[in-house]
Amino acid sequence: MRLPVSLVGQSFAVLGAAGLCAVVSNAVAGPTRHLGWTTAPMAAAPVAPLQVEPPLLPGLPSSTQPAPPAVPQPSKVHLSSPAPEISVTIPSPRPSQPVREITSTEAWAAFQKGAAFLDARRSADFEAGHIQGAFSLPVWESTLDERLVEFEAKANRPPEAPLVLYCSGGSCEDSHLLASRLFQMGYRHLLIYRDGYPDWQAQGRPVVMK
Repeated sequence: MRLPVSLVGQSFAVLGAAGLCAVVSNAVAGPTRHLGWTTAPMAAAPVAPLQVEPPLLPGLPSSTQPAPPAVPQPSKVHLSSPAPEISVTIPSPRPSQPVREITSTEAWAAFQKGAAFLDARRSADFEAGHIQGAFSLPVWESTLDERLVEFEAKANRPPEAPLVLYCSGGSCEDSHLLASRLFQMGYRHLLIYRDGYPDWQAQGRPVVMK
């Protein structure tokens, strides 16, 4: 059954008018209400990185709300400066005190400065073990005078040069007796290492052993 021509024409006219209205409406509508005319796939919207916000505390204004947690930064290693070395000097000669006792630390400082060390113990003890570079001047042996002459010839030191005297430490008085003898000979810078050879050996300092 055929539709009348007039009815077909009216139908096309209505469809055309509807299409024209749609075009006009889409043109005057806002950007967010435009209709797409193509079937192309929509591009994916960029995803913003997730930000963790601290929870809001009730009753506090926005200016006093807790700040977002800080991102931990890699820590830096700070090397501390080396500790300064303790400088120990040899006791200076005193005209009023030409003979005096010194500590173990002062004896070590004198050794490092090149002071002469004199061993007042017996020859057998000296040969068993003594401070490196020391001269053997046993006060209880008959060869003391000869050894003193030998020492003066080898050492060739002025009277004010420091001389470190030692024996077996503790109650040993041999170093004091040797100091009296050297004082009579004109030496005026005599340092008695009161702890003596046992302390020197216990400290692990240079020794000569048989």
